[in-house]
Amino acid sequence: MLDNRVRLSAGVSRAQNERGYAPGVSWIRARALVPAVCLVGATLVAAPSGPSEAAARAAEPAWTRLLPTSTTQVVRTVSSRQHCDDAWCTVTQAWEKDADGQWEKVREFRSSIASRGWGKRREGDYRSPGGVFRIKVTFTTSPDNPGEMPWRRRRPTSIVSSSAGSNYNTWLEVAGVTSGDRPSMRSGWVVDFNHVRLRPGVGPRPVPGRGSGIFYHTSKPGDRWAPTAGCTQVGNPKQMRWLLTWLRPDARPRVVQNR
Repeated sequence: MLDNRVRLSAGVSRAQNERGYAPGVSWIRARALVPAVCLVGATLVAAPSGPSEAAARAAEPAWTRLLPTSTTQVVRTVSSRQHCDDAWCTVTQAWEKDADGQWEKVREFRSSIASRGWGKRREGDYRSPGGVFRIKVTFTTSPDNPGEMPWRRRRPTSIVSSSAGSNYNTWLEVAGVTSGDRPSMRSGWVVDFNHVRLRPGVGPRPVPGRGSGIFYHTSKPGDRWAPTAGCTQVGNPKQMRWLLTWLRPDARPRVVQNR
């Protein structure tokens, strides 16, 4: 290149030497180096002193990347050996995103899932589904909604059908049924799994045999931490009530399971 061929002559002016161009160094090369040095200096000054936005995202829990950006509340259930060592032993956590976009765990409760753990594939496999789900509707047996989420009163005649046919995985009121308001089903919510329907024929059709009636619910007295057939059981009714009053529609909450 030109700057490798053009050299300072022995008769270079004193003024040029005083500028710092040592003998034997190309003047053109020296001129070319100045912007590069300045650029490095500018880069060092402009470098952010705190963690980058990418680093901040990397520090977030991995499961938050599965959520809609508008979601600011999450109920998360994961396996835990904190209280017991069986496949159904879990904890249920309440997470909330603050005004700065940071996720914080607000509460944590002991819970239990299906007797064979995670990985639901079909009706009656005694497994709980993993993934991210909407809350279809909350429920209580009391006449009033304890919180702000969409709510339905659960009655003695209430079921979500597991029978094959057009009403599979559909909330029904069935005359003659009296167990709909049993203690374990007195409060909770319906997980939007396999296109569960709240009214016959309304909404996408559930996949036959894929699984039905997946709830978050409480427990029967004296048996708080027993495994379920596929639901998540928050054994302490007071803790379930806290969740129902904490959840807000404007937070676009999601249920995160085994993530």
